[in-house]
Amino acid sequence: MNQLEGKAVVISGGTSGFGFSIAELFAREGANVMIAARRKEKGIAATEELKNLTGIDVRFCQCDVTKESEVKSLVAETIGIYKKIDIFVNSAGTIIRKQFEETTEEEWDQLFNVNLKGCFFCCKHVIPFMVRNGKGSIINISSNIGLIGKGDLPIYSASKGALVLLTRSLALRYGKYNIRVNSICPGTIITDLNRDFIEKAPDPDMKLRQIISAYPLGRLGTPMDVGYAALYLASDQSQWVTGIALPVDGGYSSGKE
Repeated sequence: MNQLEGKAVVISGGTSGFGFSIAELFAREGANVMIAARRKEKGIAATEELKNLTGIDVRFCQCDVTKESEVKSLVAETIGIYKKIDIFVNSAGTIIRKQFEETTEEEWDQLFNVNLKGCFFCCKHVIPFMVRNGKGSIINISSNIGLIGKGDLPIYSASKGALVLLTRSLALRYGKYNIRVNSICPGTIITDLNRDFIEKAPDPDMKLRQIISAYPLGRLGTPMDVGYAALYLASDQSQWVTGIALPVDGGYSSGKE
């Protein structure tokens, strides 16, 4: 416990899914947590729930990561409260499930704006403060199919694959300032978004079995599976780890038997 005692953390997309679980776990480990998301009402509800779960005064800042001015305000507000940012988790992301030839230019832009440009803005504006502080840890949430691709999600795969290479490049550039930049590549995680996708299938039970069959460990992931991976990369236990793309996917990306 208390692996993040006194650390100042920002988590984009922290109001739901594994972003929320990361916020909960980090607060339990002693961090001062600022969560960010687009919807104010959802942010207020999430902070109240996190306070009830952890007893920690988690903060919320309304922020659309695709808008640079709002990202600048998020970083400035966090610095104003905590005087530093030790850890930044880029968890905001989106997915569009459409056939490649049916995807519109607007949908392409939406995927890349949230999944890649939002991370670019967040890293761009937090890194100078980490350089000044002489250390920092940035954790970008990619995807296992950003490592291997997926035929029915080519644009999502491309956006997450680009995020992996952005992560590695930033790790190379800023390692000399003691700033570590890593990515986590989850498989299918049990979130509201994925539950909805499964439940809308013609045969939800068959769809669930089909998805699980691709995972050697025989189950889907939980948000806390991602949370514990993020905790490792945020903590001093990973002081000599940077530039990695860590699969948290039950063996999916290892290939077929």
